[in-house]
Amino acid sequence: MRRALFLVCLILGPAAATAPSRMGEPSRSAFSSARVMEQARPTLDLLVTVRLLDGLLERGALAPGAEARAELRGALAELPTRATLGPLAADRTLARVRGALTGTQRDTLDAARADLERRANLNLSRARLAAPGGPPNVALLRYGFMLPGGFALARQVAANPELNPFARAGTSADALERVLALLEG
Repeated sequence: MRRALFLVCLILGPAAATAPSRMGEPSRSAFSSARVMEQARPTLDLLVTVRLLDGLLERGALAPGAEARAELRGALAELPTRATLGPLAADRTLARVRGALTGTQRDTLDAARADLERRANLNLSRARLAAPGGPPNVALLRYGFMLPGGFALARQVAANPELNPFARAGTSADALERVLALLEG
């Protein structure tokens, strides 16, 4: 009997040690992962928006008028000078950017975002996802495919939601600099 119990424990491993009442509950890491994404999402969305504005303005697919360009510059020009960004400031900046655009321009930006998300989802479907600490944060990985700084930048923002990627040298600051230059003309 003891030998059979020992073999069952070896075969089932940690699953046998899990209390039945806990098996159906979400893990604490799932709750903390959702909280992390809630805090990081505004900054990540702002990073994606700046990336999209860079491409759309460069190609001429988005051509805001003089007043809208001034509003966009006002919303974005302060980003590199801020020591921290944080979710509230990122949300406010996103609202100012979207408010400066016409309905058609917002639709163009939204369509570009949808296309970028579609490509990120396609990349995710092709990727083999495994993490030593449990299931990976798929939302964070999706942002990694959408940001010029990749997963490393998405993970940095998730680890520190007050981080301002536009104030540091790198792809985000470069994209913002190009957007501001394009809005000058």
